[in-house]
Amino acid sequence: MALLYLIAAWALVTGFLEIAAAIRLRKHIDNEWFLGIAGAISVTFGVLLVLMPGAGALAVTWLIGVYATVFGALLTALAFKIRRLLTPAGGTSAPLGA
Repeated sequence: MALLYLIAAWALVTGFLEIAAAIRLRKHIDNEWFLGIAGAISVTFGVLLVLMPGAGALAVTWLIGVYATVFGALLTALAFKIRRLLTPAGGTSAPLGA
């Protein structure tokens, strides 16, 4: 539960800071409202975690699982791409330092 409340606090703080940054940057950049919306979503997520910790714990578990699966698939794809780049035209793998 401590980790869940830490994540909720992190979401709330970063959300409020993103909203504040969007307000301050509106004179300097276009489409600053994207940052404001991201902040609002972070604040909403933090509030929901505090109000519904049981469902929040399950949601965080699922998010970590989905993240790990997607990240692992992307790293695997990257490894195959790098292997293809390092393999000579003849088809045999050469050591990296050779």
